[in-house]
Amino acid sequence: MVDFETIVKMRGLDSSSSFRYFELREDKGDFLAGMMNRSVHLKDVVMVVICRAGSVVVSIDGTSHTLSAGQMLLLFAGTYCRFSALSSDFEAEAIIGRVGHENSVDSIAATFPRVRQMPVVSLLKQENQTLTALMHYVDCTSRNSLNTSRLDIDNGILSLLRAELVDIFLHRNMAVREATVDEQLVKRFNMLLAVHSFEHRDVEHYAAEFGLTPKRFAAKVKRITGTTPSDLIASAVVRNAKKLLVSTELSSAEIAEKLNFSTPSFFCRYFKRYTGTTPQEWRLRSTSY
Repeated sequence: MVDFETIVKMRGLDSSSSFRYFELREDKGDFLAGMMNRSVHLKDVVMVVICRAGSVVVSIDGTSHTLSAGQMLLLFAGTYCRFSALSSDFEAEAIIGRVGHENSVDSIAATFPRVRQMPVVSLLKQENQTLTALMHYVDCTSRNSLNTSRLDIDNGILSLLRAELVDIFLHRNMAVREATVDEQLVKRFNMLLAVHSFEHRDVEHYAAEFGLTPKRFAAKVKRITGTTPSDLIASAVVRNAKKLLVSTELSSAEIAEKLNFSTPSFFCRYFKRYTGTTPQEWRLRSTSY
């Protein structure tokens, strides 16, 4: 899982602003390396990327898209994405916004209900110039907030970004490519995880939902997402556990029972395997943040 704090720390930026600007290049692969050839869950980030040169393939919730020079990529929080086939001359600029902060960046997602189906669009010259100017404005203001409050700046950026994106997508023919059978399978698998991951952690259960053997099911999921069903299941289970740890006062034993673990110790080992910390340690760290 990748969140706003992870990205800004990875790029050596501070997190005082809800918006940050950075460059993406093949030879500056710290951020890209973390998302190359493996499925990553975006936790609290909206990301706008403009490709300047080269290309990269981006898989979003199991559907692949090619991002090339002159095109924009729009990613929303809650999606699973994977970068692959990165060209050696790839260059891009990006701004990220923190979802759930005072400026309600997540309202951008509500503004564009169909963009999740068409996250890559070619930009007209004027659109490219306007978004580029906005990105550089984000870069400038995030470095200097002496004359205005940070929240005022962030709200101004949000208004400008939303207005420009609305204009871009209102003038697009939103023809959507039909998802392949396997891409539809992955989308349905993600929907099933949202409902059944509290009870079922075995690949066999989900494979049976599609009338497939576990091996065949795993191969299909791996081909589309770049990761295994087991890892996607674990990600959903740990996500459920974190929500319960931070939003309730349930003990680890009670959460283990709610998540259908046979014993509290098994739950603790499972949680630590995927997070590097025990449930109690994670709760203390999160509540003290």
